[in-house]
Order: sequence, then structure tokens, then C-alpha cells
Amino acid sequence: MGRGLKCSECHQPMYADKEDYQPKGTWVVYVCRNGGCESVKRGYPYKEKIFEASR
Repeated sequence: MGRGLKCSECHQPMYADKEDYQPKGTWVVYVCRNGGCESVKRGYPYKEKIFEASR
């Protein structure tokens, strides 16, 4: 499960949309969930894909 991330535009929590589990960790795609964020209003919510290493 994703550890969490904040949107770089509105600084609100993002949710993990997709998770791809790998032997050394997980690729997670985070998407902004704030309806007031400018990126959401434009119709293209801010997304970020990061690799989270296994603990």
C-alpha cells in the first residue's frame, strides 16, 4: 500500500490510483483528490508516479 504523497499544486493529500508490486518495492501512481485544485479544475488532475522501496 502506498505511503502517501501531497499534491505539488495545492499541497493536499493524494490517493494511490495504481500500485504495481515488484520484488524490491512498489511503483505507485498518485492522483490529486482535491476538487478545488487547479489541476482538477482544468480536467487533468495532478499525477505522480514514484517507486517506494520495500521496508
